[in-house]
Amino acid sequence: MPSLLLLSGGIDSIALASWLRPEVCLTVDYGQRAAAAEVQASAQVCRDLELRHQVLHAEIPSLGSGCMAGDAASPYSANGEFWPFRNQYLITIASMLAMKAGCDAVLIGTVVTDRRHADGSPAFLSALSEVLQIQEGGIRLMAPAAKMTSEELVRVSGVTTSVLGWAHSCHTGALACGSCPGCIKHSTVMQAVGLQR
Repeated sequence: MPSLLLLSGGIDSIALASWLRPEVCLTVDYGQRAAAAEVQASAQVCRDLELRHQVLHAEIPSLGSGCMAGDAASPYSANGEFWPFRNQYLITIASMLAMKAGCDAVLIGTVVTDRRHADGSPAFLSALSEVLQIQEGGIRLMAPAAKMTSEELVRVSGVTTSVLGWAHSCHTGALACGSCPGCIKHSTVMQAVGLQR
């Protein structure tokens, strides 16, 4: 089954790339503050894994909120990194490219802790998968690690230390700030899998 992976350059999507070796990895610059670093990390991972990488610029910074957009947090979510309809937007773009590339599935790096966001919940994944399936192309949305923690995904994937070391998780820019939700998760996961003290 030819598949396309949304590759953000973070721990979860890198582990999926190593584990499932999709036909295409897509990194989207949608105007997020860390876009350049995410593209760089993703490109290096794809070089190391010898996977096809594509970058798409579809920037919508004025529609973002919170630390990823360099804006005030949204009143619609308690999470500082919330960006309205972000996953829906990215999955839609990925599905468009999947059809062009001859893929019939879009893979995303959702893990169990992403359920704190509505667009990381089982209900969202099921509903959006159904929407994609009833449209031309019948693209399938798959979240292979949706019931795993990031630590479990890293272990199951067999991703090497040298590849995982490229992960960029900071939400605020090219250098890790150490305090945003992405940096905190990065540190916690790397410690749990024995790659950081």
